[in-house]
Amino acid sequence: MASHGRYVKSLAVKEGEKDYDIAPDATLRAALIRNGENRGSFSITSNDLRKKLYKRPQSTLIVFVVDSSDSMGDDGSYARIKEAKGAVLAILSKAYQKRHRVSMVTFREASAEILLYPTTSLNRAERSLRALPTGGVTPFADGLLKAWRIVKTERLKDPGIRPLLVILSDGEANVPHDPAYGLTGVMDELFVIAGRIGSDGISSLVIDTRPLHKPSTEMSEIAAAIGGNYHHISSLKAAGMVQAVVNF
Repeated sequence: MASHGRYVKSLAVKEGEKDYDIAPDATLRAALIRNGENRGSFSITSNDLRKKLYKRPQSTLIVFVVDSSDSMGDDGSYARIKEAKGAVLAILSKAYQKRHRVSMVTFREASAEILLYPTTSLNRAERSLRALPTGGVTPFADGLLKAWRIVKTERLKDPGIRPLLVILSDGEANVPHDPAYGLTGVMDELFVIAGRIGSDGISSLVIDTRPLHKPSTEMSEIAAAIGGNYHHISSLKAAGMVQAVVNF
């Protein structure tokens, strides 16, 4: 039972129970009811004792999983990376106002990297975003696994936390986490991992960064496997979309 937070109601104190906060208002009401018409005296007994029941504020953790591989800049300008950074920054600004904790995983080259461990610092998040490395192949599976590891660690600290993965990629995975899958089994492995994450009660927002006229079928399939919502990155520009993400 939470020992801090917002006092929402009272409960009777059980016999022999210790370590609780007395609810004076509820205790007095119980004593008054028990004393009833006995106007000559007033007493409070152990049966009248009521304790406070607190509702602990539920914290939210948003983990950004950002593809920063070469395929995100296949036109040489890294336009997709720039657009992804803009989307993350828009969400970060709103998340900061809500005091949500944020974290960031980027995947490129041979493996994924935790660029930012959970924090409420907007400045730290923005610095990590600006320093986002780019280039190389696309180890998508490792990115999902490292994001999942962050959620598991934070759940040990706060079992009531509400996690949300915000995954930004063009879906062009080409490096398996487990070499046994080989290059031909990269997407199969990715779907398996996505399914396990979805089964772990983690909400996800899957954002497709490919051009709007040729969206990624892989990203919509990943969204289906993980049980998340699929959106094209252009939809984040719509009024209220960013706020809806933060208020998920």
